[in-house]
Amino acid sequence: MTAAGAPTGTTLEDWFRAESELLHPVHVDITESDDVLTVRAEVPGFSAKELEVDMEPHRLTISGKRETSEEHTSKKTIYTEQCSNQIFRAIDLPAEFDTSRVTTTLKDGVLELSMPKAAEAQKVQAKDKPA
Repeated sequence: MTAAGAPTGTTLEDWFRAESELLHPVHVDITESDDVLTVRAEVPGFSAKELEVDMEPHRLTISGKRETSEEHTSKKTIYTEQCSNQIFRAIDLPAEFDTSRVTTTLKDGVLELSMPKAAEAQKVQAKDKPA
């Protein structure tokens, strides 16, 4: 048994459950052509300034945080509500891409990233040097 009284071996499941309660999932659609990876991520309600996109050659991370606040007054009663939403998604990509040539657009709650693939290493045939 673990310290929390759960059966041994459930630590990872507990972590994923806790994460899902704190962070809203980002649903993604990834398509690949010969030279471009395209990622479409659902980020409804988030503006471009509330999102952060981190890129590595084989990995993409999308995160965002927004806070809203409302205050209603009625005679002597004041009602205030605050809400904080956070999203996070890390994606291992099937191909290496050129991080310097990525383009992003945000429209109607969908973040789209067009990521040109990195040039593949090419084999070079060694030639004899003339004497």
